Amino acid sequence: MIAMTWRQHRAQLLAGTGVVLASIVYMVITGLQRASYAHTIGLSSCLAAKARDCGTLASAFIDRFGGIPAVFTLLAGLPLLAGLFWGAPLIAREVETGTYRLAWTQSVSRRRWLSVKLLTFLAAIVVAAAVLSLVFSFWLHIYSQITAAGYTDIDRLAPPAFDLTGAAPFGTMLFAFAIGTAAGALIRRTLPAMAVTLGGYLGVVLPLESRRYSFLSPLSKSGPFTTGSLPVPPGAYTLSSGYTTAGGRPVPFTYLAQACGTPHGGHSVTIKLSCLAAKGFHVSELYQPASRYWPLQGIYTASLVALGVLLLGVAVWWTDRRVS
Repeated sequence: MIAMTWRQHRAQLLAGTGVVLASIVYMVITGLQRASYAHTIGLSSCLAAKARDCGTLASAFIDRFGGIPAVFTLLAGLPLLAGLFWGAPLIAREVETGTYRLAWTQSVSRRRWLSVKLLTFLAAIVVAAAVLSLVFSFWLHIYSQITAAGYTDIDRLAPPAFDLTGAAPFGTMLFAFAIGTAAGALIRRTLPAMAVTLGGYLGVVLPLESRRYSFLSPLSKSGPFTTGSLPVPPGAYTLSSGYTTAGGRPVPFTYLAQACGTPHGGHSVTIKLSCLAAKGFHVSELYQPASRYWPLQGIYTASLVALGVLLLGVAVWWTDRRVS
């Protein structure tokens, strides 16, 4: 069965391997470039010393490389491919072509036939997710060091880093594969199953991403308006910022401009921080601290894995009882 599964699905598995390898090569090359530059300008040794002021070196690094490139937002969508090209055709194509009947007449039960296929792809998902997570963590390492020292806020708690590190790649990849497999089993046609997979994945993952920072109650920090914003702990993810009067009443930024702004013609306004401080305005920030990275990862991933297991169970049950 394993040899037959490989012959049937090697094109899909090899294509997926190619995509993952291309992503790894890109991350390794660009990661080494950043690590080399940090070493050359002395940023790495400065950060390791901890007691030194590395602000100038950190600024030089950020000025050269910026933050996380937009291409990583696309890489965070890689798990969807597992649903479109591994999950959706897994059962649907077999039913469309009728090849499943041959397998079931060769002393192979439906359950064993499907179990071998699922385990093959699940093993590939575990490997692909683990490699992507580890390699991106290597890529992000220098940014994490700079953030830990308080010179930037680029870290693994914010997207797309959150989606590419820890257990999140496994959760999203498993869910995408599961919804594709279930859609293929129920619909029995590959292209419609792929369409349902795309819609179902986006319909679940996007809302979950928008709410995952609320899985645990965010912390807040507020104080006098002296610098325009309050520094949150290194590595924290800021959810929102706001302003209040001396009496604690929330006010919009335009209220601050009216109270302490100096017009310069057109729409240009200068706001003096000394005026804001004198009138008792406060600034507040709502955030998730870096220490909650793994709890948030655990809840997010567990939610997707639970949905994935449920969908795979539906696919197995439907194939075993309904497909004929």
